[in-house]
Formats: sequence, structure tokens, C-alpha cells
Amino acid sequence: MKMKLFLSYIDPGTGFTFFNLGSWLTLFLIGLLGVFLFLFKKIFNFFKRYKKIIILTALVLLVFGLTIKGAMMNRHRFNYNHKVIILGFDALSPEIIEPLLKDGRLKNFSRLKASGSYQLLTTTNPAQSPVAWSAFATGKNPGKNGIFDFIIRDPKTYRLDLVLSRMERGRPRRVLKGKCLWQYTSEALVPTSIISCPVTYPPDKVYGRMLSGMGVPDILGTEGTFTFYTSEKIDRDKFIGGKVFPVKKSAVMALNFIGPRRAGLCGKPEYTRVPFKATLKDKGSVIIEYQKKKIELKTGQWSAWQEVVFKLGFLSRAHGICKLYLLAVEPEFKLYITPINFDPRRPLFRISCPENYSRLLAGAIGLFYTQGMPMDTWAVNEGRLPEDVFLQQAAEVQKEKQDMLDFELKDFKKGVLFCYFEYADIIQHMFWRYLDREYPLHEKNAPAGYKEMIEKSYAALDKVLGSVLDKLGKDDTLIVLSDHAFGAFRRVVHLNSWLRENGYLALKGGASGDSGNELLADVDWSKTRAYALGFGAIYINQQGREGLGIVRPGRETEELKEEIARKLSGWVDVKYNRPVIHKVYKKEQIFWGKYASGAPDLYVGFNQGYRASWQTAIGGLPRELLEDNLKKWSGDHLFDPGLLPGVIFSNRKIIKAAPSIYDIAPTVLKIIGYQDAEIKKCDFDGEPLF
Repeated sequence: MKMKLFLSYIDPGTGFTFFNLGSWLTLFLIGLLGVFLFLFKKIFNFFKRYKKIIILTALVLLVFGLTIKGAMMNRHRFNYNHKVIILGFDALSPEIIEPLLKDGRLKNFSRLKASGSYQLLTTTNPAQSPVAWSAFATGKNPGKNGIFDFIIRDPKTYRLDLVLSRMERGRPRRVLKGKCLWQYTSEALVPTSIISCPVTYPPDKVYGRMLSGMGVPDILGTEGTFTFYTSEKIDRDKFIGGKVFPVKKSAVMALNFIGPRRAGLCGKPEYTRVPFKATLKDKGSVIIEYQKKKIELKTGQWSAWQEVVFKLGFLSRAHGICKLYLLAVEPEFKLYITPINFDPRRPLFRISCPENYSRLLAGAIGLFYTQGMPMDTWAVNEGRLPEDVFLQQAAEVQKEKQDMLDFELKDFKKGVLFCYFEYADIIQHMFWRYLDREYPLHEKNAPAGYKEMIEKSYAALDKVLGSVLDKLGKDDTLIVLSDHAFGAFRRVVHLNSWLRENGYLALKGGASGDSGNELLADVDWSKTRAYALGFGAIYINQQGREGLGIVRPGRETEELKEEIARKLSGWVDVKYNRPVIHKVYKKEQIFWGKYASGAPDLYVGFNQGYRASWQTAIGGLPRELLEDNLKKWSGDHLFDPGLLPGVIFSNRKIIKAAPSIYDIAPTVLKIIGYQDAEIKKCDFDGEPLF
């Protein structure tokens, strides 16, 4: 089973599948219409006979409903007439920002620090984006909100899934458990705008506006699958993050946009396709024609947003948007197509609240990336997109976020406004190797622009901050935070391979344990006592919980946890004579609450430089225990959280000595008027900072 790494993270799912019921549905609908008309006649006659009674009853119910609603609104309404603005700058690192502040190179951050506060911010355990931003939103640890890792498993079947989104009966369902910050503010009737916060798909109902962020899939239902056409010889075994198709170069080529899967009642699901014709022209350009559209694309040029409509079945369409980049015509043809995003004017599923907010945004700022993780890092890892082209895409996403924030700020008079920016996080993932002399692929003579990209990303966020500072009144509150810091990712750790090597995990007879065995394939559960998933999670194969569990709950499980934790803590990388693990945590040490029973039994906190492998994340077992990281994805934050504090700035003095990401939600509630007793009832794991 092939590993699928979409964008920068894991998506072992199969995406959307729509069922095409065929033309016979037309006859069914005609019959249904006949039944409806018959019933409508009966209802009309009933209404005509009892018209006065029905109208009077409706008026009484309307008045009663409005009275109850008005009473509830008055009970919860807070007369908060100022602004609370929160900027979520993913992955700002003290290691980077403090020298820049000292040198005076971030004037707006320096200005905010001087007039208010700057402190390190304790992050979550583990220090993963969905975990940390879920803690920000709920004020609670993963045991209370249910988000423990990028990857979740069904213990009965050992089936893996991505935590960012969930489909039930063909519709997306909320994955974050518990109440979020914006739900409290909405109950208080404080105007609330939330832009692109991670783990908000589908969007919650708010007293204001929300645009979903990390978790919104592409039109295939994945976290980002690009398409690449090339006339070069390709190695099919290396397809990971996208759909790569060989094409015979000719004057006219017949290619396809790939859409959601569609299946009949008995047919095998197949991807829908929109054919397009690519005609080569002189001087290195190509004409693209499809669905009555015609564009010319030159070598080294991004297209504008292109609309693509996929037919899913009877009266069913999926509206998508994408961009194309022509890498080359000579000597070989190479065409890259971004993951096809939902069209914000007509998304396949709801991505905003109110539903027309995404359309309103598109009308104000133009079409934009709706996919929750829009920057195509895996196309860079795969060698499909050059770094300079990737930087153009990243800059465009950053500009879109700035435009969204400016759009909201324009008419923002009072209430709570949050906007999320992933720019520094993604740039650090892909360009950390230019700072790290020990990284296996460090380029000493790399272009100066690449070496400076991380600092440039911080400067871009400093500019965003400046646009907000100029709009603050004296009684307004501004909070700027990062969810964690960053560091070098030099060595890949295969946790399942270590478990196999140490006798805790067994493979079926004859299985080689090579890297092709993802999704826990070939595991002999009758002899396996522990297995690893995600980016540091270890589960005991426990009787009564796992479908094929063999370890008895209670004393036997606890002794096994102690043993594995002790051995892992002593693991030394003999190649560099360095400890691999900083600390191993038992679940009861870091997770507590209603959903803690679903948490990993152990969580591994890696030393900086070491990180769980992509194969570990989805149950793979390569032969080696440790390997050099030879991908351009060279920086990371999936280390022990004690080594990776985030940062927090505010225009108000922070009184807490060691603020944490759990403190933001109760802080905002305190500011807008919630009383201490009310905040205490919310069962937050943090407390107000001011």
C-alpha cells in the first residue's frame, strides 16, 4: 500500500466519493413531484378551511419566540465597546525573533514589546499545530478537546485517519470537542471574526464571521494533491504527494484536470475528469483550452485563478479553482497544477459562517486559496516545484491573509478579531537548512536570498503587525502569539522499527519490514505488544481496547509502559553520539479530561534534531532505526515541547509569570466582561493573563 503524503502532512484517506444515481432518477423525481402536488392540494384545502385559527396561532408563537429570544439576548449581552485583536503567527521562535529585536530589525514588534509585554509562551504537549491551536481555541488540554496528534486510529480496526477533518454520511463533521473561544464571545453577543484558525472545518456558528482554516480539504477530499504532467521519464515508485502523469510531447496534447471520485450504485469509484487541450507555441508557451476557456501560459509563469467545473451526477456539480505553472517546454514539457481548491463563491461544502462570507471575501479581495494548508511544500520535496516558484506561491498566500485582515479591520469597530498566518512556519520548514551548518543538505554557497528567507518571513509579519497597531485605540487589546518555536530536523527516527528491534512489535512470517509496509501492514498482532503512530505516539496493544490486543490492562500495561519509556530514554544515536529522546511521557502526565481515554499510552518528546519519520506517522517499519533527513523539509517543531516555547506579545502588561497557550481563551473572556466565577465554570486549563 503506497504512502500518501499530502502537502506537508499525512492523509491516508481516500478523499471524497460521490454516487452517480443515473438518469433513472429523473423518473423518480417526476413521480415524487406528483405526490407532492397531491399533498399540496390537501394542505391548501386544510389551510383555506382553518385560515383564521392558523394565522392567530402562528402570531402567538412568533410573539412568544421573540420574547424568549429577547430575554436570552438581554441576559447574555455584554456591552463591550472596544476591540480585542489576536494575531496568530504560527511558529515564531525566540531563537530567531530575539536577535532581530535586539538589532532593531522588527520595529513593530519592538514597539509592541516596549509599550506592553513580551514573554515566552508554554506550548502544548505535543507541540503540533492542530494540538496547539485547538488548545488556544478551547483553553483546554487534548484530554478535554480530543485533539492529540495529526493522526488518529480506530483501536478496534487499527484503521488510521487524519485528525483535521471527518466525514459522516457524505458531510463534514466537527472534530474539535468542547466549546471554543468564539462560541463564548458569540453567546455574549460580542461581534466576532475568526479568519483561518486551524481545526475549524466545518465552521462553527458565530455572532459575526468565520472562515475555516487548516482542515479544509481540496476538491479531492485530501489535504492537498497537486497534478504534474511531464514528458520526462518518471519513477512511479516515488509518487508521494501528488498525481504525476507521463505525457508524450507533441504539438497538441490531451490532458485532464482531476476531480472528486464518482461511483454508480454498483460501479468502481473513478476520478472525474475535465479534459483540456495543451497546444505548444513558439517561444516557449502553451495554449490551454477547456470548458469554453482559453488561456496562454508562458514558461516560468503562473496563470491567474482558473475555474473548473466537475460533473458529479444528475444536477450535481463541483466548482473548483486552481493555478497552473509552466515549468518548461524545451527540452521536456513540464506543467504543474495546484491542488484544486473549493471555489469560495460556490464551495462543495460550507467553509464559512455565514455561508456567503467566503463569497463576500472573494468579491472584495478576489479569488483565494481555500485549502486549509495552501502552500505546496511536498511539490518542492518531490522536485516538481523549484524553490523560487514555491516562494512566489507562499508570498501570494501571505498577501491573501493580509488582504483578509485588512478587509475585516476596515469596518471593525468593536468585538473580537482573530487572524492566522502560517507564513513563517512554512518558510522555516523548507529553508531552515540554509541556517543549519550541520544539516545533511546544507548549501554553504546557496543564494543569499534563500539564506535570508526566514528573517524575511518575520519581517513580513512585522509589517502585518504594523497595520494593526495603527488602528488600535487606547482601551483596545492586542495579543500576538505563536503556538511553538522551531528547530533543525536532521535525523529521522523510525519508532516502529525500534519497537520491532526491541521485541515489542512483530511482523508476520516472511515480511521484510521494508518501508513499503505502511498503515501497519504485515504486523503480527498476536505477538505485538506496542505500536507507534503519528509523530511520537505509542499505543499498547491492550486486551479489550484494541481489536487484537494481547496485553492485559492494569498492572501488565503499566509495567510495559515503564519498560518502554526507560529503554527509549537511554537511546543514543551512535553515529553522532547524541541522545535521541529528551523525555517519554505517560498519558496521565500530560492528558486529563473526558476524552483522555483515547490518548496515546506514551508520548515521545524528541531532542532537537530528531523527529519521528513520515513512515512512523502512518505505521511504517523501515529497516533502519535512524537515518539522515535528506528532504528539503529541514526545520520542524515536533520535538519535546519543553525545548520549544512559543512567544507572546501584548499591548497590556502580562501579570502571569509563565503564560501558556491555554491562557488566551480565559483572558479574552475576562476582557469582554465574563466574571471570575463564570470563567471558573468553563473548566479551562489556563487563567487570565491581565
